[in-house]
Amino acid sequence: MKSFVASTVLVLSGLLVNACGKQEVQASTIVQMVKTIKADWQMIATESSVKFTAKYSGENFKGHFSQFETQIKFDPANLETAHVRAEIDLSSVDAGEIERTEALPGKDWFFVKSFPKAVFESTSFIHQGGENYLAQATLTLRGVTKEITLPFTLKIENNIAHMQGSLTLNRRDFDVGRGMWKSESDVGHQVKVTITVKAQKVSP
Repeated sequence: MKSFVASTVLVLSGLLVNACGKQEVQASTIVQMVKTIKADWQMIATESSVKFTAKYSGENFKGHFSQFETQIKFDPANLETAHVRAEIDLSSVDAGEIERTEALPGKDWFFVKSFPKAVFESTSFIHQGGENYLAQATLTLRGVTKEITLPFTLKIENNIAHMQGSLTLNRRDFDVGRGMWKSESDVGHQVKVTITVKAQKVSP
């Protein structure tokens, strides 16, 4: 968590310095701008994943991101206070084939040099009955922020939470795939994303 906050502060520092014409910015001001969540769940990274399925030349291919971090505050009995934030390191993509994997971080796709992370931030949760929920959220990718809805299931046993959800995104909504890659002639616009999170309850 300390490393997450530190990295966020550094990113905000760079943004503020550029916006102010490289004028000096007080560290206390930067810290106040960092949105923190009093997390009560700790993700088990080795048993969590962000995977995707897309089409290339009409055939499905699968990929995943090996690095992502979460801040999770979630009580099924008090959804009004629930909040989840996830940051995905886009440079950790593996598209199942070396040429695709090397191309995706580039300027035509994720452009990780300027936009290193995708950010999921919840705005509200809806319980649909049983283990079924909806997360209303925003997704920021390549500098574009869109509202999304993520259906997911959640099972909690012995202070261990198992969450799985999936949704389909249009990559062009986020300006992913520029130039010759804008059309669907080679790479489909629709990308199915599947998220699995296993987390342990944090003692208060």
